[in-house]
Amino acid sequence: MESGKYYRIMNRIISVLILMLYFNSCTKDKDYTKTIKINDSYFKGEVTIEKIEKLNKYRISIFNSITGSRDRIYTPYEVFEMETGDVNGDGKTDICIGIIKPTPFDPVIKKRLFIFQIDKDYIRPLWLSSRLVSPLEEFKVCHFKERCPIKAMERQTKNLYCIREYRWESFGMSFVKTLNDSIPYTLAKSLLTKSL
Repeated sequence: MESGKYYRIMNRIISVLILMLYFNSCTKDKDYTKTIKINDSYFKGEVTIEKIEKLNKYRISIFNSITGSRDRIYTPYEVFEMETGDVNGDGKTDICIGIIKPTPFDPVIKKRLFIFQIDKDYIRPLWLSSRLVSPLEEFKVCHFKERCPIKAMERQTKNLYCIREYRWESFGMSFVKTLNDSIPYTLAKSLLTKSL
């Protein structure tokens, strides 16, 4: 009798676990989406990134509210972040996109930083990074200077991260300095959002 009761309880627990696994496998992570307003001397409007399910691609689009012009580009790769700022110091707002993909110079699928510029109502590539000093985890565009530097949280080991600063130099982002080194994820995450 005791063993029969034990088996019924175990069967119920196993059934609940199977149902939980089934429903967890059916739910999908929310696709990344974001809209940012832009108001500089060259462009007034917004940039949006969203997943287009029927194409299984992300669409990055701009809309100029003055001219009514639109442009869009697509990527089949996962997107994890979008920020804006005048990265190269030309007075125009640039679009910084975090994409998970390989590149011709680094065939490993990992997080990358791509930068696009808005050129006369068109989205044009400005810098398509193959890698930073260490593997990228997250990034932030800092808006307190003429040329917006980028702070990157990079993975050093399985459990340790660093915060590094990058600035635009002639053609691409250039390493400036390491701000914090060999720190745990939670501390790195909080330091990433603080001003330089």
